[in-house]
Amino acid sequence: MTVLSRMARLFRADLHGLLDQIEEPDLLLKQALREMEAEHRVLMDQADTLQRQNARLQQSRQRQQQELAQLQDDLALCLAQHNDDLARALLRKQLVLQRNLEDGVLQLEANQKQHQRVATQVEQQRSELERIRLQAQQLDVNKRGVGPSVTTASDTVTDAEVEVALLRAKAQFQTRAAQSHPDEPHSNTTDQEGAQ
Repeated sequence: MTVLSRMARLFRADLHGLLDQIEEPDLLLKQALREMEAEHRVLMDQADTLQRQNARLQQSRQRQQQELAQLQDDLALCLAQHNDDLARALLRKQLVLQRNLEDGVLQLEANQKQHQRVATQVEQQRSELERIRLQAQQLDVNKRGVGPSVTTASDTVTDAEVEVALLRAKAQFQTRAAQSHPDEPHSNTTDQEGAQ
């Protein structure tokens, strides 16, 4: 039985090797990139939905707090007028409103925590997506055999930096020329260029 299992394992390995040769890594990377972008959009939509829910819950909480303040004023008026029946009705309404407010606060806190988790996932996924995009660009560049098309901050050089480098090169050239021919009076090439 071990001979048959070994032959099956060898056959599977050969089949996987053949499939690896057939599949192009850049196509697989591009497909993975598309799938990650789709997942990223879904996650961003979820974060937006949670943000809207949080805003709605906060508005509801503010409205309930205003209603509660109004009920307390009405209750004080009823108690001042010794209207116990109306005061009981207002107290019942106040208790229901307080419970709803407490439930809303708990739901808001849970939503905010979930939004924070989703926002963290969005940021992690965004950085991972950017890393894979750079890998895909590098793979494309390597496949074409062209130099890197991605410019980084170290690739950009300002005109001032070029001018400073030119002045240093001229100074080094003049120093070498003066050292190699100490008997000849060296002429300042920058003075000659300025005279022309």
